[in-house]
Amino acid sequence: MDYAGVRPKRLTSVIALLTILSSLLVGAVPARAASFDPAQIVFPVIGDVHFTDTFGAPRSGGRSHEATDIMSYGVKGLPVVAAADGYVNWIGSECCLLSIDHGDGWSTQYIHLDNDTPGTDDGQRWGIAPGVVRGAQVFAGQLIGWVGDSGNAEWVGPHLHFEIRKNGVAINPYQYVLNAPRLGAPADPHYTGQFRDDDGSVHEADIEVMYALGITVGCSLEGDRYCPDEPITRGQIAAFVRRVLDLPVPESDYFSDDNGSIYEDSINAAMAAGIGFGCTDFEYCPDRPLLREEMAEVLVRAFQVAPAGEDYFYDDAGSRFEASINALALAGITKGCDPSDEGRFCPSSPLTRAQMATFFVRSMGF
Repeated sequence: MDYAGVRPKRLTSVIALLTILSSLLVGAVPARAASFDPAQIVFPVIGDVHFTDTFGAPRSGGRSHEATDIMSYGVKGLPVVAAADGYVNWIGSECCLLSIDHGDGWSTQYIHLDNDTPGTDDGQRWGIAPGVVRGAQVFAGQLIGWVGDSGNAEWVGPHLHFEIRKNGVAINPYQYVLNAPRLGAPADPHYTGQFRDDDGSVHEADIEVMYALGITVGCSLEGDRYCPDEPITRGQIAAFVRRVLDLPVPESDYFSDDNGSIYEDSINAAMAAGIGFGCTDFEYCPDRPLLREEMAEVLVRAFQVAPAGEDYFYDDAGSRFEASINALALAGITKGCDPSDEGRFCPSSPLTRAQMATFFVRSMGF
């Protein structure tokens, strides 16, 4: 992603804020365990499962199996929990696998997490639990995702591929898994987050990133509500852009219909930077819901997303923002609006505040 126009001060703030993001996500939690013992792990799946010792079994490409596959009898969506305390080391860029660092060279890996909308096999779901982001602290028994059939498990059936590694070398987890205590429900990680009204939202982690970066302060004076299901307005998106790019307020006033709006300075700043645009030639319409096609144009201008050389959607023909919509698709920022029809973008549909958080975080490359 090209960050031309983002001031160094903002990039420095982003790095610092992401460093502390995990503490914002998990809230007040007990201290991390001092050491890892594979004999002390908890069973990483909750529910009815079965497994055998297949460690070392041959796999395609000359590989050998380096895990215990915990099968879920064809059921997707069983909770996957952290086997022990640690920090999230890495997450798959397109879902659905992650690794937890337990210190002293120990790590566990959780692969084939659920990437499907419930009842489908569409690959459109993010199967990692809200708040579980790279660098976040997690605790034994904490929900981190759900069993699925992502990756090459499509031809095997839903299961969790569970690994234990020491200094990068896989060790057989079977005996440890066999003896691990099973939980009836995920343990309470004391997760609260900044906002009380986005719990359980698939966009919750991205909303928390937006808060941590100072892009949003929520929708209430108390600062504890984000209003995730409300439409985001054209005025609000101007404020998001101004904050993330640290845009100065110009002397010019571009529109009269935003006089008295709390977003007037942000609107003028976005216009002066060449990012904002009116809803007509003479109006900005600060209180009007932001449409998906307008979102595409704002993000392409703000983050200088590279243009696309092909057309991804059939329902944006005639949209003045069609080129920007295609640019977002090429960059992987959007996959459309309908998991059952990848050719639909729904350009004239409004966005919710929660959806906008996810689009914004993707555009920033996090």
